[in-house]
Amino acid sequence: MPCFSLFCCRRLNSAGRTPEVDEEFAVIENIKLYSYKELRAVTDDFSPTNKIGEGGFGSVYKGKLKNGKLAAIKVLSTESQQGTNEFLAEIKAISEIQHENLVKLYGCCVEGLHRILVYNYMENNSLAETLLEGTWHQSMQ
Repeated sequence: MPCFSLFCCRRLNSAGRTPEVDEEFAVIENIKLYSYKELRAVTDDFSPTNKIGEGGFGSVYKGKLKNGKLAAIKVLSTESQQGTNEFLAEIKAISEIQHENLVKLYGCCVEGLHRILVYNYMENNSLAETLLEGTWHQSMQ
């Protein structure tokens, strides 16, 4: 008895993304779409020496982007149940928020199962320390 299998696959572009991802991303302004290969390169293949943190949602690495800027590159856990559309909607919402006390989102990677966020890197600092250095902390002294 012959056995036949049917494979259904989505066409991917050269960067490993579906056309739907590129279409969704086209409407998000001021955010760069990085390739997984590019982010692997700037973190030395996500080297443990470049790892600057780890949390429930994934690991964060330090990397130097092609434009010379340092970045905090957050590799989200593959265990996340968030789909591509939900991830892109979240990116769109984050990209529209601008505040002096929030780190800037440079871009993201949506390639295969990879979901990576690329933020401005804050040298030897944390958001809490940055907030405490502001006027509130000065007025309390």
